[in-house]
Amino acid sequence: MTQKKKNAEESAAASTEAKKPMKVFRIDDVSAAIISRERQIGGEDRVFYSVTFSRSYKDSSGQWRYTKWFDLEDLGKVVSVAQQASEYIHGLQAETA
Repeated sequence: MTQKKKNAEESAAASTEAKKPMKVFRIDDVSAAIISRERQIGGEDRVFYSVTFSRSYKDSSGQWRYTKWFDLEDLGKVVSVAQQASEYIHGLQAETA
C-alpha cells in the first residue's frame, strides 16, 4: 500500500469517527447531537463543539426517518435540548480551563 493511500484511508477513518456524536439529548422525537473536533491553532490543540438538531418520524412504510425541519409544536423541545447541550458544553469547557 502506498503512503498516499494509507494517509487517505486514515483521514477517512478519522473523518468517520469525528462524525459520531459525543452526546445526544432527546425529548420525544427531537434531539440535539454534540460533535467535537480537535484542531491545532497556533501550535495549540483546541477542541471545538458543534450541535445538530433533528426530528425523527416514521414514513408511510413504517421506516424511521430524520429531518432538520421542525413544526411549531417542536420548537419548545428544540429550545430545551439546545439548553441542555449548551450546559453540557459549558461544563466540558469548565473542566479543561
